[in-house]
Amino acid sequence: MSYELFSTVLSKKTVKNLKRNHIIYHEGDYPEGLFFVEEGLIGLFHISESGKETFLRVFAKNSIFGHRSYFASENYHASTIALIDTKIKKLTSEECESFFNGNPDALRKITVKLAQDLGNAEVRLAGLQDKSTNQRIAESLIFLKLKYPEKIWTRKEIAEYSCSSSESVTRFLTYCEDQNVIQRVGRDFLILDRDKLLNSPN
Repeated sequence: MSYELFSTVLSKKTVKNLKRNHIIYHEGDYPEGLFFVEEGLIGLFHISESGKETFLRVFAKNSIFGHRSYFASENYHASTIALIDTKIKKLTSEECESFFNGNPDALRKITVKLAQDLGNAEVRLAGLQDKSTNQRIAESLIFLKLKYPEKIWTRKEIAEYSCSSSESVTRFLTYCEDQNVIQRVGRDFLILDRDKLLNSPN
């Protein structure tokens, strides 16, 4: 779904500035509109009954989020947090209803977007089941660093995204540094050899 689809109505909305770690909505809240990322990064995460936090996905500039629960009229299945200083806009339920009444084609495009999201989630879940811990971490590192290079990813965030542990991520990063596959730069790191990273030992 194209962000530009909403450009006219969003141009009339005020930007909300969020500091890093600001929670936009909590798991279990009832949706009261749609959210749009003007600038920055939003993380989606789930906390299990045992307290384990799982990092699900990232929404970058020109992304829409909160749409699945909104259109399903269900409480949010996960929480959202600003991963860096971020700017967002929100359309209230009333504004959404008015917009879609005047733009019926937008509903079709949102249906396509929801179907694509579901397909991507299923493919990722299937892939995780067949891969070793190091493979999951390596692929997550490449995805996160290439798609969101401005973000300094913590060991905890990488672990949550790759369905592993912080300890496993730390060990793997140390190994990759020793093999000159990555280079640490303060709290961040650079990928020096993408092929070697993907083909790291299990």
